[in-house]
Amino acid sequence: MEEEAEAAVETISTELGQAKGVLQDLVVVASLVRTLTDSFGSASDLYRKLKRKSDSKGHDGGEESDSTRPAHRRRDSGSDNDRPRRRSVRWNLDGLRKSEYLDSEEELICKSSVQVRAEYERGYRRLGEPFARGDLVAQIQLQSQIIHLQQTLLDIHQDLLLSTYLTPASNHSHLVRLIQTTRTARAASIQALNLQYQRLLPPRPPSRPGTIPGAFPTPPDTPREPVHGGSGSRPRRKDSCMSSSSDSGDDVVNILPIPEPKPKPKPTPTPPPQPPPLQPHRLFCVYAKDLQRNPQLPLANSYKPGGNGVCPFCRAYIPARPGKAWEIVADDHKRFNGQIKMISRTFLVKNRFVIKSHREGGGFACVLCARFRKSDTVCRQIGALMEHLWRDHTSEEMDRDDDIVEC
Repeated sequence: MEEEAEAAVETISTELGQAKGVLQDLVVVASLVRTLTDSFGSASDLYRKLKRKSDSKGHDGGEESDSTRPAHRRRDSGSDNDRPRRRSVRWNLDGLRKSEYLDSEEELICKSSVQVRAEYERGYRRLGEPFARGDLVAQIQLQSQIIHLQQTLLDIHQDLLLSTYLTPASNHSHLVRLIQTTRTARAASIQALNLQYQRLLPPRPPSRPGTIPGAFPTPPDTPREPVHGGSGSRPRRKDSCMSSSSDSGDDVVNILPIPEPKPKPKPTPTPPPQPPPLQPHRLFCVYAKDLQRNPQLPLANSYKPGGNGVCPFCRAYIPARPGKAWEIVADDHKRFNGQIKMISRTFLVKNRFVIKSHREGGGFACVLCARFRKSDTVCRQIGALMEHLWRDHTSEEMDRDDDIVEC
């Protein structure tokens, strides 16, 4: 252990001496990033070493405390048997939280070099050699983080080398100091590389001013001819009576007329959307109409024993139980021996009649009214439909339906 500590101290001392002299003309940001990632690797190795020592000492101390702890019992306590269980649960929870915290710390230590390297690679892919060379501000910032991190590693290694016995408190303080220094160095290095990337980005070209519609065209840039003559010579003013035709080729300026803006085409009015075609009003559900047209069509499985009572087409629920029938007593008049007598007839209304009377979305419509009457009758519940059959329909009409049988 002492040989490893001495070797680590010598390595860090060498790196520290190199880092203190890195601000030269030949040193660039690439070498500083490489030195910084090596320092993060040394910090990761030191963290694992301190963590192993902390775990081994904590385990030995826990066994000694358990073996030397005297057992106390109380005769009048009724919850002594529950104390070991509660204590073990609490220790398990504490250990779980501690392991999660240590895993996050180890991830911080181990991934610092990867994150700094990724930030450097991002700038190098965009800017190339100027980013690898860097500027003076980024070099100073990276050098200060290298010196601070390596100084912390050197102090911890020297403390481990010179101390014959380390208490758990001192070991914990080393871990805390190492984690804080690594976190600070990682954040500051990434920020320094990011700021350098922002500084080295090429400036954007200024946008050309927009032209106003209907303005004069921009004249072309023509070079001016130099004026020959002495310092005392002045340009001669042309005579007002001179013919303008003699110099028309040189002095005539053609003024272009202002172009009239083209009228914008008027948008063609869009026709109003056509209303959706009206669907014919259906009195019965499609499945109910199928049952009415085909008397031999069996009921769906949802209306058999164990079914959910839901229509296979409109998904409406019909509270009908298999094997159940509704009884209706209707009065009828018949002629016996030349006399008209009133008799009572009993009919049973099957489930099939109720199911073939249902509507989409719920409710019922009378099948007998649809067949024999001019107007339709709509009911909300089965009870209302049965009362309508009893009050408004005769026994002859009920006798003509296949799903209504006489007892």
